[in-house]
Amino acid sequence: MYPALLLCILVGIVIYWKGVLDAKGTALAVLMGAFIYFSAGLPWLLLLLSFLFLGFATTRYRYAYKKKLNVSEPNGGRRRVINVLANGALPAVFAGLYYLSEGSYFFIAGYIASVATVTADTLSSELGVLSRRRPVLITTFEKVPHGTNGGVTPLGELAGLGGALLIGVLAYALGMAPLELCLASALLGGALGFNFDSLLGATLERRGMLSNAGVNLISSFVGGLFGAGAALYLVR
Repeated sequence: MYPALLLCILVGIVIYWKGVLDAKGTALAVLMGAFIYFSAGLPWLLLLLSFLFLGFATTRYRYAYKKKLNVSEPNGGRRRVINVLANGALPAVFAGLYYLSEGSYFFIAGYIASVATVTADTLSSELGVLSRRRPVLITTFEKVPHGTNGGVTPLGELAGLGGALLIGVLAYALGMAPLELCLASALLGGALGFNFDSLLGATLERRGMLSNAGVNLISSFVGGLFGAGAALYLVR
């Protein structure tokens, strides 16, 4: 137990030192990481950490240009505790349910899909704003400025699908599940999840009825359910 907890603390130090999360966000991430580790094992923790560092890398990519366009994350891309909750709560829930179910593929698929959703959403947002094409609202296809909630671009869609695919491949490489389950849950759950995020952004978030964190939390839940549904179809 103690070596695992020490590992989570060391990872937390790196996260804070690299500017990925602020102090409160780092503390919560360490606790969440420890919970996932003890519930489901190291591969599950590594998959979530892959999202964390991949998301930070794409957030920092061409950051000065994004700042010039007024579409960059504040504080140099350093995320806060609310972001940790929004993106990590559902994966933690799936890890806990996996432990209680004594190894159900349903919750493995849900975990992979929820991580794929938040990864796809982050990559589509951070790379989509660099598109030379103006985004269009996912609901009406009306052209809108970069950074508009619910705006989508072909580049953003490709980046999101690529992120979901990467999570599926990593999940398989980490030995979490058979290849077809990893890819199906990541691609199906991730693709539907991050586009549902855009749909909520174009409707409820634009009207002030949901915050960005709330949108992320709900979309990861929806993506996780679709991914878990893939498990019901593939594993019989």
